Amino acid sequence: MARRRRGKGWLSRREYALKRRCEEWGVPYEKVSRAAVFRRNGWICQLCGNPVDRAIRFPKPLSASLDHIVPLSHGPGTPGHVAANCQLAHLGCNSSKGNRV
Repeated sequence: MARRRRGKGWLSRREYALKRRCEEWGVPYEKVSRAAVFRRNGWICQLCGNPVDRAIRFPKPLSASLDHIVPLSHGPGTPGHVAANCQLAHLGCNSSKGNRV
């Protein structure tokens, strides 16, 4: 059985689920590089202001996660999943924020 090559249109499982959520909520979607957002924020959690350790992996509360400044669930008229609406946050900080601005 031949393996499929990952082309330009290929989305990871995480990105595919995110794209479907954007379609469900009626907000724009663009492919965002998590690494670029994390570098842009200098590996500092934008919610608590503490540094994020790159070595800590999911599902630990201090691991890195991508947070939407304005949540996707706020529906049409919001920025959606675009680089300008994404920021770095600890997983614990992001979970406690929920779908608030």
